[in-house]
Amino acid sequence: MLSSIAGGAAGNVADGSDYCSDVTKYNQYDFLIDLKRILILFDIYRDKFFSNHIYKKPFLFKNIVSDIDLSWKDISEMYERADASDPSFKLMNGHEVPKSKYLESYINVGRVEYRYIKPVIYDYMRNGATLVYNRIRNEPFISNISREIANFAQAQVITSGYAAFSAKPSYRCHWDTRDVFAVQLKGRKRWILKEPTFKLPLYMQQTKDMPDAEEPEEVYLDVVLEEGDILYVPRGWWHNPIPMGEETFHLAVGTFAPTGFDYINWLIRKAPNIIDGRHNLHGFQESKKLLDRFGKEFALLMSDESTYEQFMEDYIGQHRVDSPISLGTLANGKISQLEMTQRIRLNVNLLYPFSNNFVIVNGNKINLDEISQKLINYINKHQACTISDVLSVFSNYPRNKLHELLFQLALNDVLELISVSDSVVIGSEDNNATLNMV
Repeated sequence: MLSSIAGGAAGNVADGSDYCSDVTKYNQYDFLIDLKRILILFDIYRDKFFSNHIYKKPFLFKNIVSDIDLSWKDISEMYERADASDPSFKLMNGHEVPKSKYLESYINVGRVEYRYIKPVIYDYMRNGATLVYNRIRNEPFISNISREIANFAQAQVITSGYAAFSAKPSYRCHWDTRDVFAVQLKGRKRWILKEPTFKLPLYMQQTKDMPDAEEPEEVYLDVVLEEGDILYVPRGWWHNPIPMGEETFHLAVGTFAPTGFDYINWLIRKAPNIIDGRHNLHGFQESKKLLDRFGKEFALLMSDESTYEQFMEDYIGQHRVDSPISLGTLANGKISQLEMTQRIRLNVNLLYPFSNNFVIVNGNKINLDEISQKLINYINKHQACTISDVLSVFSNYPRNKLHELLFQLALNDVLELISVSDSVVIGSEDNNATLNMV
């Protein structure tokens, strides 16, 4: 029997039924995880997760995605829509299979196109290979799950899919250079986790880049993920996902929050403004005082709040959240108001509160007054609220102005129009009015 993740003990678990995670312990008191539809209720874990686990240690969200209606037909169609010629798309068989073995090019009315050599793929997968679709985009079911994780982790995400039917691992035990949320959507998969030997690796510090890195012998966690489970694996943790001789499909949602290294890289652009950094260098002793002054000025720049906010403005300004295009409503010149039953959510992963009273959402810089700040915060916290909900909460303000504002936010891709069937997060907040979009 494996003790809880919080205790850090290691052991073996034949299946997930006896696994006692922090989630299980929390649920004994005040959490309900038995969901009746595709609904990721990350909000109930947010405080405990960010206090005890983020970037530190694994966490199992047990049965947090339920009523999964995903068939192999759905999965096959998703792979059919993928660009298999992209270098990130892989067929793994203990190593990466060359594309020339399973992909052919042909001329289609004057244009070079690619298609699977299906018998080859079938043969490889029947004999243990895993088909890996990296950077999945524009797949509504997958995108909804990715959006929930991005919003929960407050970070950009890249989502990959892994399909297999055997007991053969697709990769050797390794660490990742981003935090990963593994979402089991079909079948089961066994995960073996071991503690980091190189903490918080960056993108250039992958396992393959460090041939001397030794995999630890001691197992921290050995658990079987079942449909609906999500396992959080911090970057740097050794892990080995192993199929169990049965059908399996899971997502690996990698999260990318900014690091100190990103900040330093950005700050280098400002270094030329420091005059001591523009001097010519000669011998070390001759240059030492100059370098000391340069270092102190650079350190002051790095710890300056306004400089940090400039970095965050630039960083978040590059964020884009994919949302479905809504031609029927937003491209129709005869429509100027959203239906009262229309569900909306904010197109943002990280809603950063800048000190100059503005936020950045999907490339839009929005200046805030007190009321508009409440509106943005309300929609962000109540993902999938309806227009009716907003008008009810902000009933002290003119309805026509609120309608106009919400429609403009949707036109500018600040708000996503979602259907009732989309996966959402439930939350709470209060009051609202005008935004100035820059």
